[in-house]
Amino acid sequence: MTGFLIPNARLTDTHRPPRAEDADLPAVTILTPFYREPAEIFQRSAGMLRHLDYPHHKVSVRWLVDARLPGNAATARAAAARARESFGGDVRVVVVPSMTPKAKALNHVLREVADPFVAIYDADTVPDPGQLRQAVAALRARDLDVVDAIELPEPGGDLVNRTTLAQSAAFFGAMEYVNRRTGMHMLLGSSVYFRREALDKVGPLREDGVEELYEWAVRAASLGVRMGRVVSFSYGTRTSLVGPALRQRTRWIRGQLDIGLRFLRGEPLPARPRAAVALMTLSLLAQLSVLPVVAGAVRHRGLRVPAAALLAGEALRIRQVSRDPVWEVLRVGSGWFFLLPFELMESTSAWRAVWELATGRDTWYKVRAETPDAETETGADPSVADGDGETGPDTGRRDAGRTDAGRTDVGGTNTGRTDTRGTDTGDSA
Repeated sequence: MTGFLIPNARLTDTHRPPRAEDADLPAVTILTPFYREPAEIFQRSAGMLRHLDYPHHKVSVRWLVDARLPGNAATARAAAARARESFGGDVRVVVVPSMTPKAKALNHVLREVADPFVAIYDADTVPDPGQLRQAVAALRARDLDVVDAIELPEPGGDLVNRTTLAQSAAFFGAMEYVNRRTGMHMLLGSSVYFRREALDKVGPLREDGVEELYEWAVRAASLGVRMGRVVSFSYGTRTSLVGPALRQRTRWIRGQLDIGLRFLRGEPLPARPRAAVALMTLSLLAQLSVLPVVAGAVRHRGLRVPAAALLAGEALRIRQVSRDPVWEVLRVGSGWFFLLPFELMESTSAWRAVWELATGRDTWYKVRAETPDAETETGADPSVADGDGETGPDTGRRDAGRTDAGRTDVGGTNTGRTDTRGTDTGDSA
């Protein structure tokens, strides 16, 4: 995900519903998939639950783990037991037949969720403590069906992390521009909140791609589902190595290109979502072109003006984003200066994504450390209950199995966290 050359739109607080009384808040289910995660990530998620500014007895938490990874399931059970003690709410481990891709695991559990509101977090996501309350208030007060928040690496850190922070900020500014220009809100974060009936209306997440929420949002917009954003930050683990960061972006870009080609080549879409997908895809094509154009300009004078125009346009965009006060809390500093060189390197990720699409490769690149049994997947029976407060894939109701899509995984690293509060903004149909 880049937003390359897409203008920035400032995130502003245009809607702030009054704080609801605890007694008036609805029940919510939080789904968090964990695939080959170390114990620290489970502990991180457990710590997040303790600080939720929401009646804990109204929150049901489901940690999704892969039945083929008994070590991961055991780690999840231990962390969930500790989480129940400190959180006081309903925390259960749900063993699903497969976590590859993530959409498959989510679909497996979503059909059994009965609560009127559903939240989906990534494994390392730590939302602002008040974000859940804020999101539910936005869904109800603004008559929305789905809202998402702003997902970022944790503030500060080393130069690599601060550069990826700058890119995330630039990306969300670009997406806000797309949302306002086309009237379609795009779901691209890792803190997403749904009305249950919206999930039923649009149907399951697509299971043969990596950008399942982006693709779902396109279909949702076609059906008139109302989506918006709350300006509240969620933080993932820091990114400290360039290699894993670029490989992760290969996966993201591959998913976006696949969706763009699929919808723009023929799948029928109304004007608004088609325009949004077209802008996103054009941005990716621009990033594909920048590296060969700049490299070619070294030897061919005719390419020097286009190369200078591409670099100057992106540099101006980055400067505009850096002046948005909403991002001051991120402590980006020199990361703004290094964002353009990082995007030039990211162009290689884009070309690798094209190659993977053309050759049918479906590699899953991880940026965090894996569990010790990461290479040991077993044929464990996913229908076996896992003990106190934990269930198999039927989440305590009924069983429905799925099969594995088969991916390759590559590992990475992680570290630290912090919290910041925010406010909510605009919506679109």
